[in-house]
Amino acid sequence: MRKIIIFCMILFVFIVGCEKATSPGIASKINGTVHDPSGNPVADAKILVNFNIDCDYPIGSKNGFLKNNFTVRDSVDPDPPIPPTSILGNYPNPFTNSTNIIFQLGSPCTISVWIEDNFYNEVKTILANQSCQAGHGQVVWNGKNNDNNNFQNGAYKVMLYAKDELFCDTLFVFKDYNDFTYDNITPLSTTSDAGRFTIFTQVLPLNYVGDQYDEEGCLVGDFTVTPYVDIWAFHQDYSPVHIDSVLIESGHDINVTLTFE
Repeated sequence: MRKIIIFCMILFVFIVGCEKATSPGIASKINGTVHDPSGNPVADAKILVNFNIDCDYPIGSKNGFLKNNFTVRDSVDPDPPIPPTSILGNYPNPFTNSTNIIFQLGSPCTISVWIEDNFYNEVKTILANQSCQAGHGQVVWNGKNNDNNNFQNGAYKVMLYAKDELFCDTLFVFKDYNDFTYDNITPLSTTSDAGRFTIFTQVLPLNYVGDQYDEEGCLVGDFTVTPYVDIWAFHQDYSPVHIDSVLIESGHDINVTLTFE
């Protein structure tokens, strides 16, 4: 019996240790400083974090509006007698340029559709008090906010309001930061006069697992956001710079320095 108790205690410690190593909920920070080529601090640099994604299928990158395809969720009856109102999903997911958000309505009604960030802020209005017929419908989001600026990559919420009910689903933006410029992005953080910034890792979708849909709306597997991130700095006077594959460990603060060339 004593050996069994000791074994259980060791197993408990191991499990707790693993949980601490992988849980994104334990407080930690990314502390950074941005310098110019001479080593002086740079104020008003825009900071973004990019993610490394583990998936089996290439992430979709087609431009523009994709063809209608309402087979996004295999578990949904394509022609139910009285279809329940719901968000069926989006494709492609993750997406790099645009994604089709598919929904169904149980009866004709007025709906609103918008995108929220991780702080529950409405960042993009897609439909506002739009009259729609019953059945399937779709809207397209290009991953930009109401000011037409690019967002930080990551998980966002698509919200559907219909007949006094609120529906929610998650989609994942994965754009190429090489296409971003200082003037067309909304940053995750901005450097102070001392060139410093801080990012709390709880707002990052580390270890997030989601369904992956291709450009035709077919489920091709799932994807996982790894704990390795790339940190980018943008400034109107310099070309963007970044640091690759920074490991984020729960409960451990990270200190980085980025230097413009």
